[in-house]
Amino acid sequence: MPYVEQTIVISAPLEVVFSAVAHQPERMVAWWPPIELQERVTPPPTAVGAISRYVYNMMGVRIKGEHRVMEYVENQHLLVKTISGIDASFGFSFQRLGPETQVTVRVNYSLPGAILGQLFNRLTIEQRNHDDLVIGLKNLKKIIESEARV
Repeated sequence: MPYVEQTIVISAPLEVVFSAVAHQPERMVAWWPPIELQERVTPPPTAVGAISRYVYNMMGVRIKGEHRVMEYVENQHLLVKTISGIDASFGFSFQRLGPETQVTVRVNYSLPGAILGQLFNRLTIEQRNHDDLVIGLKNLKKIIESEARV
């Protein structure tokens, strides 16, 4: 199964960064480019078993589905697995680095042949997923750091 993984350090307290990712999933559309919709099906708070609905734009192909929180450790780890749409899991790990927070995101995914047929090729898709994650984490950093200064 292909995957992308990136790490970034954000100049904000661990609790703030974790909350922005785990407790405000609907904000993901503001920082991760291919996410067009992210909304809760299960009401807050975020916990194991919680379900959200998403629309993921993979190079012009809109994929709709739902995902479920599979693992949740406050201020440490969040693992979300799709239950419809594409086969993917999104792991978020958080580590305190003094006044800063290190965030590592790993996305494991599988592309059905029908989607591959609509897109260029596997290498192009993998590069795009990598680039989208890099941009997404840079956007998350900008958003959180600007809010932390207020």
